Amino acid sequence: MKKSGDFIGAYYQFRESIDLGADGILPEPEGLIWCLLMGIPEVPADKEKSAEALLTAIDQRTAILKAVFVEVNRDKPDEFLDQGLKTYDKACRIAKEFLMEKW
Repeated sequence: MKKSGDFIGAYYQFRESIDLGADGILPEPEGLIWCLLMGIPEVPADKEKSAEALLTAIDQRTAILKAVFVEVNRDKPDEFLDQGLKTYDKACRIAKEFLMEKW
């Protein structure tokens, strides 16, 4: 249960750093990939030191970023949200591929 609490805490910590009143824009894949690889936002898996934890951290970051994206853009059309969420999924896949190539 502690791990899920840590993840939810990471979500709220990141969410509080975002201007939820801003008009949303679609994410840029390159910027997302770098955020995922550089550790933004910080997530519970960052505390672990294994190859598997690196991949888990990418998944955790992606989940948080997607949740905040949807929250910020809740008034946008479904097509906009779908396009943004697909961009997050693509960035997640590319970031993981990059990490696996480096091993």
